[in-house]
Amino acid sequence: MKYSISALVLGFFAALSVAAPTPDDKPDGKDVSITDVKYGGSGCKAGTAAVSHSQDLQTVTVIFDDYQANIGPGVPFAEKNKNCNLNFKINYPQGYQYTLYKIDYTGYADLQKGITANQQSMYWFAGIDGRATLRSTFYGPYSKTYTFTDTLATQLWVWSPCGASTTLNVNTMLSLSSNDAKSSGSISTQVIDTTVKNKYYAAYGVSWRRCTK
Repeated sequence: MKYSISALVLGFFAALSVAAPTPDDKPDGKDVSITDVKYGGSGCKAGTAAVSHSQDLQTVTVIFDDYQANIGPGVPFAEKNKNCNLNFKINYPQGYQYTLYKIDYTGYADLQKGITANQQSMYWFAGIDGRATLRSTFYGPYSKTYTFTDTLATQLWVWSPCGASTTLNVNTMLSLSSNDAKSSGSISTQVIDTTVKNKYYAAYGVSWRRCTK
């Protein structure tokens, strides 16, 4: 079974931010916007993704049409690892900073015995040291739709800089490995805007705070 469409959702004031700060710790929504998105990678080559913004520019959805990893007899080696690096230009007021602390996602994995699948999402901010990684692992035999939440421990959170807006970089990756040359497998993520119920999705949770320096 193959899903041909997947997507990534990043929102700042929607239901994604379940660990909501107090009103004083969060900027006014009208002062935050996602103004530019760039992408590239083996899972999102030029022309294979569509980017759309919500009307208030606070949520962006990136839809891919060819983001899936595959492994097995006759499958090219390059197909077992796919990645997509995304760069988001986020504008927000001085005196605040934000972090991505969790991801909710749904997808599909079809893994025969001996196949291991890894799904990873790493993020960092331009000009700031430190990276944070969210990941999950599946072991074959496994053939079903999955739904998981990965949450970072607070000590692993990486915060955006204070005093200036900067680029948020997110590198997502799907990879497969095998200890049985005869086995096959595939993994694909689907992400649909969380305002649409009963759909596959993956969305990052965002938390805000006032700057302390």
